[in-house]
Amino acid sequence: MNHPKQLNLDVKLDEAIKLENFIICPSTEIILRASREFISGPNTTRTFFLWGREGTGKNYLLHSINREFLEKKLHSAFISFSQGSLDSPSVFEGLEKLDVIFIESMEQFPSITEWELALFNLINACLLSESRILISSKVTAKALEIKLPDLKSRLLAFPAFELPEITEEEKFMAMKEAAERKGLMFEDNVLSYILTHTSRKLSDLLSLLNELDNYSLERKRKVSISLVKDLMSNKVDNPGI
Repeated sequence: MNHPKQLNLDVKLDEAIKLENFIICPSTEIILRASREFISGPNTTRTFFLWGREGTGKNYLLHSINREFLEKKLHSAFISFSQGSLDSPSVFEGLEKLDVIFIESMEQFPSITEWELALFNLINACLLSESRILISSKVTAKALEIKLPDLKSRLLAFPAFELPEITEEEKFMAMKEAAERKGLMFEDNVLSYILTHTSRKLSDLLSLLNELDNYSLERKRKVSISLVKDLMSNKVDNPGI
């Protein structure tokens, strides 16, 4: 197969991205159980539609599920529409020969007949070949702007699971656990300040912890509320950093 450059086959993943590291809390219990069933469940569990608001961790979850397949020496393809449309619907050709296909940011999928027909054919081929397919989106399958009725019907038939916005308390615990896994020490008052004075998105909060760790090393200062304020002020003054 001659694949366009946007197609990632058996993509190399950050070692920190693991399903076991995804936040475990009441809000994520259902989605994690469904993810594990998709990975190792019966052949009847071959399709999966993941949806949720931006910043809830869909990208991390997709990559962590992908890691589980790669560690089993299975072959995958990861196609993302997060940066807009890809070159050609030929990107889907022959993918049913792989073990699992991930399609990210379906809400940005081009509403063009050739693309919709290509995806419809791929889904049908996957159902015949027993290849698994996982699609993620910021919106439900019903809300997608799909013109081809047969494709819409196929997507609506996928078992759908929402990755919900977790509670403030769960975000606090997620930040604490993420910091501890990296060997970082953040006092509770610092985490509370971050949670109440910065982004509400979990993905942004976790990224900020890494930025703070690097910033504290650069400034040779302990992570504190004062350092958080300095970093946030610096980011405002220098948005490109």
